Amino acid sequence: MMPTERDDTAVLLINLGTPKEPNTFEVKKYLREFLMDKNVIRLPRIIWLPILFGIILNTRPKKSAELYKKIWTKDGSPLLVHTVKQAKLLQSYLNTKKSQKFFVDFAMRYGTPSIESKLLSLCLNGYKKIIIIPMFPQYSTTTTKSIEEKINTVISQNNILSNVQIKIIRDFFQEDLYIQSSAEIIKAFQKKNGPCQKLLFSFHGIPKSYLDKNEPYKKQCIITANQIAKYLNLEKNSYEIVFQSRFGLSEWIKPYLSDRLKELPTEGIKDIQVFCPGFVSDCLETLEEINEESKELFLISNGEKFEYIPCINEHETFIKALENIVRNNS
Repeated sequence: MMPTERDDTAVLLINLGTPKEPNTFEVKKYLREFLMDKNVIRLPRIIWLPILFGIILNTRPKKSAELYKKIWTKDGSPLLVHTVKQAKLLQSYLNTKKSQKFFVDFAMRYGTPSIESKLLSLCLNGYKKIIIIPMFPQYSTTTTKSIEEKINTVISQNNILSNVQIKIIRDFFQEDLYIQSSAEIIKAFQKKNGPCQKLLFSFHGIPKSYLDKNEPYKKQCIITANQIAKYLNLEKNSYEIVFQSRFGLSEWIKPYLSDRLKELPTEGIKDIQVFCPGFVSDCLETLEEINEESKELFLISNGEKFEYIPCINEHETFIKALENIVRNNS
């Protein structure tokens, strides 16, 4: 029996993903799926798979599980908690106007809930129009393209989805309210905690070899940071753009956050704040890598004050940005 068609639109927010639990077994399962993605690791499989299964999956899960335990909440991982809240808030914002009804849900590229399970669920509930928002403001082959390819695979393997209109939002790195929400978070933080000598905009890095005509990521990161700085009326020498989370031995896009944390104190900059515009939800990379590991590195490098500014998470202006994106594409 075919599902009853609905006139309203479904919205699916898709983030990276998270282990189900902060233990070695679940982290290993999550990392296996993540690191098997050819958009994430482009090495030939004959080279990469022995490294992945012979070394990484036998060493990294235990270490990562310990880090996840440090940030885990009673409701689960912070990324999951924030994504759930974002979806609920967006639905409430969209449905304040009775002329159009929306249903908002979420999925993860890796782990659960999976993209396939959510697309099939929406289809079986009668939705014939689905707007998908990858929760990555800046487009990258390692994130948004991976999501696009996964969606295409799911559609090709499930005939029931062939008549569903699916629209994927490519990016929103210049969305006015996204820029504004980032600036408002920074402004409110500095009003409460005071200014700093230098503000660092830290984005997730990618291998330098990935930068080609189809990879606008670094350019979009720079545009985002400069627009936030412009909104805040920052002088050019009062902020920097850096890249974090380098993995492996190959060269990644620079400047590396880790390098600048060691160099800044030698330049007389000993009071910094770090904000991560590319992460719309606090997660392991912000709460642990930035707020703990990067802070420690800066302080042992003779820095004196390091403050992490939280992500936009459920900030009202950011939810309005998502609302605008949906309304402009429905």
